[in-house]
Amino acid sequence: MYDRLARIEKELAGIELDYLRKTYTATRPKLLERATAIEAIPDFWSTVIDEAPAEIDQRIQPRDVPALNCLTGIDVERFEILDADNGEARSIKLTFTFKPNEWLYDETIEKKFYWRMSKSGWNGLVSEPVRIHWKDRDLTEGLLDMTFHLWQKEKELEALGQDRDDIMTTDEFKLLAEKVERTPQDAISIFGLFGFRGHHISVEESKSAMDGKHDMAEGAEFSLEGSENGSPALPDTEIYPHGEEVAVAFGEDLYPGATQYFTAAKKRDTKISEEELVSGSDDSESGEDVNDENHVGTTYKKPKMYG
Repeated sequence: MYDRLARIEKELAGIELDYLRKTYTATRPKLLERATAIEAIPDFWSTVIDEAPAEIDQRIQPRDVPALNCLTGIDVERFEILDADNGEARSIKLTFTFKPNEWLYDETIEKKFYWRMSKSGWNGLVSEPVRIHWKDRDLTEGLLDMTFHLWQKEKELEALGQDRDDIMTTDEFKLLAEKVERTPQDAISIFGLFGFRGHHISVEESKSAMDGKHDMAEGAEFSLEGSENGSPALPDTEIYPHGEEVAVAFGEDLYPGATQYFTAAKKRDTKISEEELVSGSDDSESGEDVNDENHVGTTYKKPKMYG
């Protein structure tokens, strides 16, 4: 009885993955066409970010806002899809594009999130740190650079044939672990997302796990978010443990629904303007001070993060 239920669930998950491949392949040209149209709309992406789902919105720090206000493009590509019938649909590449600004030297920042499976059965997104070249202020307060340097050190040790556990004796590891311990998770910049690593699963291990457990891989949780089992790449040095959740929100919600978020914001702002105009007219006629802090018009406006 239970075996039959498990088999049905695996088949359903496989169908959903197949649907995602076909849908992505069919819609990608139109999404690229949409991106071209968006270029002509001022402040499109800053408006969309202002309306972002909670998974993203709660991760934005006040200090992030000026830099996010310089966004001119956001793109999500399912880069491991080969065609409508082949490829891993759950891996994504997130790209931020910025106009010239006082915060970053980079015009474009790209980060790939790979869907992987471990031999123990864990599955989810893993990644490698991406360095951001800051101008006057590092919005991650040094965490991203330290993560990048630690990752480079790991590569050096691997090239020398040293055991991976040896990295935990290095200064790079110790300094980052100490800083992570001192930094509250809810105070980390959303740009910390580019330092997310997740679990340490090599391409070879993932391929072996999927080849040996093909049914399990196809039947794994369909959402980009993986299972909760597994271990981080290195203990105590993950600067953005909610990175998978945020990446999923960009890939499955904010990016595909960007036009709807933008339209909702504009409709809300138009309604607020009309209500404030009517309220202001009524107050003027009654002789009330429209600048009074208790003025009813001010209670409608949602605080704007951007411009």
